[in-house]
Amino acid sequence: MVFHRGRRWAVPRLDRLTDPPDQNIVTPMNIATIQIQGTSDIESNRSEVKRLIGEAAGAGAELVVLPEMSVLEFFPRLPHRYEFFDLAEPIPGPTSDWFSSVAREHGVHIVYNHYELSPEHLFFDTSVVVDRQGELVGRQRMMHIAEEPGYNEKFYYTPGWDTYRVFDLEGWRFGVAICYDRHFPEVFRSFILQGAELVLVPTAVAASEPFADVYELELRAAAVTHGVYIAVANRGGSETPLDFLGRSMVIDPLGEVVATLDDKPNQICTAEIEKPVVTKARTLYPFLRDRRPETYDIVAYPPPDSLGGQVTG
Repeated sequence: MVFHRGRRWAVPRLDRLTDPPDQNIVTPMNIATIQIQGTSDIESNRSEVKRLIGEAAGAGAELVVLPEMSVLEFFPRLPHRYEFFDLAEPIPGPTSDWFSSVAREHGVHIVYNHYELSPEHLFFDTSVVVDRQGELVGRQRMMHIAEEPGYNEKFYYTPGWDTYRVFDLEGWRFGVAICYDRHFPEVFRSFILQGAELVLVPTAVAASEPFADVYELELRAAAVTHGVYIAVANRGGSETPLDFLGRSMVIDPLGEVVATLDDKPNQICTAEIEKPVVTKARTLYPFLRDRRPETYDIVAYPPPDSLGGQVTG
């Protein structure tokens, strides 16, 4: 386990797009990201996840974040296996009930990820927020679906079509950017414009994928440009043919990695997050203040020939 207590700053409040809770009454929050290795034995996976959640809670964690497919093997590594559709469940369902029980038992908030079967019989990669009383707070579906060697996701997943949601726990507002969603700055900005101060990233990054080379770089840049904490829960160890990168981490809004792990599975990365750090970052780097949304129409409504075409004018 790696733990790093962040620094405190006495700083003036920065005007925000969405007013945060009074920083004088919102205490720091201890967050833990859990790095697991999945197998085809779901009960064994659950047992190990429960043990790690209990360990994190015993160390003072208030919010526990789990990686993509939290109690399953990472099945999209294997192409075109129809039997994996049988793993999908509705929400609420057996897995959400199990996580609710674990949250109540250990008195922690949990954000887990699972394979969702919707009422329309569609299949989603979905993260679910459970509070410490075991109540389901809400869910976020993955919106962008990857397709590359080891990630046969377009076969298994439907892109989410609902909104980018922001949740509130212990006075902290946060969004969830699932795996491939983390590469899209529009996702982070959608959370920030709703007052998010923290973005959780449940993922399954392998050491062999092209994105591994820029994994830390792009997350640190996102933390700075959006003025948020980012907490990443990745998988560790090996699930043939993938060797997972591990390196679950917590990054502060100044771009500093305040806690991280190596590539081994079944570890816990913990850190304390603090409101004054968010304010300090947004004071030093006032990107939200200086936005020009009236000039951004092309981002949402690009001309038909703009992608891959010639730049003129």
